[in-house]
This record gives sequence, structure tokens and C-alpha cells, in this order.
Amino acid sequence: MLVVSKTICSAIRGLALASIALSLVPAAARAQAAAPNGWNDPFPAHKVMDNVYYVGTKELASFLITTPAGHILMNSNYEASVPVIQASVKELGFEFKDIKILIAGHAHPDHIEGDALVKQLTGAQVVVGRKEVEVTERMKPGGKEHPIDRIIDDGGKVELGGMVLTAHELPGHTRGCLAWSMNLKEGGKTYYAFVECSLNGQFVQSLDQYPGILDDFRATYKKARTFPVEVFLSSHGQFYGMAAKYEKLKTRKDGDPNPFVDAKGYLDHVEQFEATFERALTQPAGAGRGGRGGRGGGAAPAAAPAPGARQ
Repeated sequence: MLVVSKTICSAIRGLALASIALSLVPAAARAQAAAPNGWNDPFPAHKVMDNVYYVGTKELASFLITTPAGHILMNSNYEASVPVIQASVKELGFEFKDIKILIAGHAHPDHIEGDALVKQLTGAQVVVGRKEVEVTERMKPGGKEHPIDRIIDDGGKVELGGMVLTAHELPGHTRGCLAWSMNLKEGGKTYYAFVECSLNGQFVQSLDQYPGILDDFRATYKKARTFPVEVFLSSHGQFYGMAAKYEKLKTRKDGDPNPFVDAKGYLDHVEQFEATFERALTQPAGAGRGGRGGRGGGAAPAAAPAPGARQ
């Protein structure tokens, strides 16, 4: 008799759910730009810690923060990512329609193109950083207006069902890139969790060249080191070594450390991305697009972005 592993069964269920979810999305919404380099491929949904779950794709991170009063979704990614996120939420046993707040990612299409569709499907309040508003408003997939329900500043808080998330402005990659911190509990201990926005300056010459961008990047690397990060997450899975940590999570036994507790990995990430930024400034304009700069600790390096995808 053929025995099918739980992992294979789970993968089959995930793909089936993704197919069902995609069929529910209007064709016009599905017609948006495709994610590059397999970024939008499914990745197993999983619990990170406490009430925080990964519901993103293979490369584009999305986090579901569950509460008794409804849920918070961080990062909608591409419009084509939304059915993948829907399938992951369902696979975990939660209802997509119970999302009450959508925290918009930094103002690049691979993090916010799906905002309007998530708003349409859930009615969630869309939270955008003040310095991201101008660029975010210009993101209109399929001609839809980009929803912005609440504008938040550095130090502002998003609260729902007892959860409190604090915004931290770390500009450079975008003018108002926001990281988010929260407290999570596991094993009787409270951890400082941090969802980093993006410290990626290795392709700085291809980013929006707003006045002061270089000074912002340098100030951001200094500020990034001041956070007491214990649980390290980010806007891209490869930035925090998600795939390798997920493999450890699958075999974790009672008493084993949570692989997402990674203070050293966070500091290594800051140091190495600062180095790739400074190195990029020594290159001629347009050079280095094919270069690769990693975060260390065995994580996958940051691949050069395709046109329209800024990481």
C-alpha cells in the first residue's frame, strides 16, 4: 500500500486551497504583474511564536497576528500573492474575512500591490506610514484607488484585541520604511519581536532618489542596532533565513529553542547590509544589479531584483 507523507499531503492541500482561492479572485485582479524569480511560489504556513503566523509566499513575507477581536495582516505583497495568503490563512484554521487591520508594507509593488484587493475581500482598515503616502497613492493595480484608512508616524501604535504593535521609521530603502515591534510570549518568557522593513541598499542607485537618501540609510543602520531584537523577522524571507529556520521548526522538540529567536542573526544582517550599501556607492551608476549580498549565518543572499520589484 502506498504511504503518502504528512508533508506531501500538506503540500497538496496547500496547492488545492491556493487554486480555490485564486478562482475566487476577479480575472482583472489576476492580470497584474507577476512576481519575479518564483517569489510568489507557495511556502508552508507556520506559527512563528505566540499568535504570530507566517502566511506569505516563498520570498514575500506576510504575517498574520491573531487576536480575539479579529486579526492583523502585515504585507499584502503582489495582487497575485493574495490568493496564496488566503490559502495559508485557511490552512492554519483562521478566516480571511476576520482580518480587521492591514498594515501596508513599504511602498514598493512587491509589498503593497495587493492592498486594494485585501481591502475589497475583508473590509480591513489599511494603515500606511505618513512618508509612504505619496508613493502608495500612485499604486493603482487594475485602476483601483489605493485604500489608505489610517496614516501612522514613527512611534505610532496599532492595537487590536490586546496586541500592541509599534511603528519604527527606518528610511532609505523607501522614504518612510516602517519596521514593527511587538512583545510575544513563549515558555513563560516575553520576547521582543521585530519585523524589519528593509535595510537593503545594495541596489541604492536603482531606488527612488529622494533628497537625503544616503544620509537616511546611514542613520538607519545606526538606529537599527539600538533595538533589543530577539525574534527577528523581515519583509523578505531570505533576509532572516526563513527557509532554514522553518526546517529547524519542523523537527523542534519540547525544550528546543525557537529558531526564530535570533538576536545575533539580526545584528549580522544589519552589519552585512550596511557593508553592501557602502560598497554599492563605490560602483558606477547601473553597476552591481547582478551582485549578491547575504545576511550571513547560512541564509540565502539577497538576489538582484527584477524590474518593478525593489525588495
